[in-house]
Amino acid sequence: MLEIIDKLLLFVFCTLLYVDKLGIENAPVAMIIVITLSGLCTYFEKGKINRFSVLFFVFLSIFFPHLNLFLPLILYDVFCTEEWKYSGLSLIPILMHRPFYDLITIFYIIFLMGLSFFAKMKTYKVNTLQQEYYTYRDNAKELEILLEKKSHKLLENQDYQVHMATLKERNRIAKEIHDNIGHLLSRSLLHIAALLIRSKEEETKKELTLLQSSLSQGMDSIRISIHNMYDESIDLYAAIENLVKDFRFCTLHFDYNIHTPPPLPLKYFFISTIREGLANMMKHSNGTQASIILTEHPIMYQLIIYDNGQLSETESRKVKEINQDSSTCEGLGLRSIIERVQGLNGIIQISGEKGFKIFITIPIHKVQEG
Repeated sequence: MLEIIDKLLLFVFCTLLYVDKLGIENAPVAMIIVITLSGLCTYFEKGKINRFSVLFFVFLSIFFPHLNLFLPLILYDVFCTEEWKYSGLSLIPILMHRPFYDLITIFYIIFLMGLSFFAKMKTYKVNTLQQEYYTYRDNAKELEILLEKKSHKLLENQDYQVHMATLKERNRIAKEIHDNIGHLLSRSLLHIAALLIRSKEEETKKELTLLQSSLSQGMDSIRISIHNMYDESIDLYAAIENLVKDFRFCTLHFDYNIHTPPPLPLKYFFISTIREGLANMMKHSNGTQASIILTEHPIMYQLIIYDNGQLSETESRKVKEINQDSSTCEGLGLRSIIERVQGLNGIIQISGEKGFKIFITIPIHKVQEG
């Protein structure tokens, strides 16, 4: 934008000089030539175009010396560029047609050339500073985004560590209750049972029976609480990650995208299914790469177990038969996976093309209802 303003001012000054020197009659032709050459330089912003404009203008000025009155505008595009060395050629038409110019005209041309040079220097510095500002601003923005990502990741890791610490503490408390209070209550119940056998008074037996019933109810409540605490302490991601770390058969990629912990039956299902799938890979697959993808969608969970092992024609035919009728499945491991999926009202698809893939979909509302 600054270059356009500079060129407009130079064009006005050069036009006034041209009109004062030669009149308005031939001005339109000269103006069209100059505007065309200068516009090409502004539009393309390439060194070759600038060079062509200067050389072409010099060539025309040899035959039409009055065009040199617009020389400051043409030279504006080569100042502060590698093409500035061609500006010296512009002296050739002036020297060839020296009688055409008087001293005042030459003074104005030199003055406007100086004005053109300083205007271009000013615009060049402003554009350079502006470009540096944009670069610093973009770098600062990228750094800000990077810091936000790192901060978010640190918060996620912190939340995960807190979550894991909470689960471990629940598990520890459950074990403490089971090992201490549970054993004390069990011993008390056995002692009361022995007293009931030895006691002969009916009133004493009645009181001991009530006490035994109360302790039994407390024992049952503690047992239920312990099981609930232990079940809640199961971390699905950590359990699957341990299976992935222990898998050494081939390269394994694990992608986990579950935001809310699924119900306990589904946790057991995912863990056992992945364990069974990895075991089947080690037994039957000849693949070199495998992947496990567990994803939560608004209405369903998806589990994909894949390896790039090649199946024989017989195995491919069996896979197609299993998709049509799951009862034809002969392998115990794969059959157990199919039965678990059906027990959760899910859908399972098995593919033998370009590797072996198990694609499982479990509806969330069915699991919650169950």
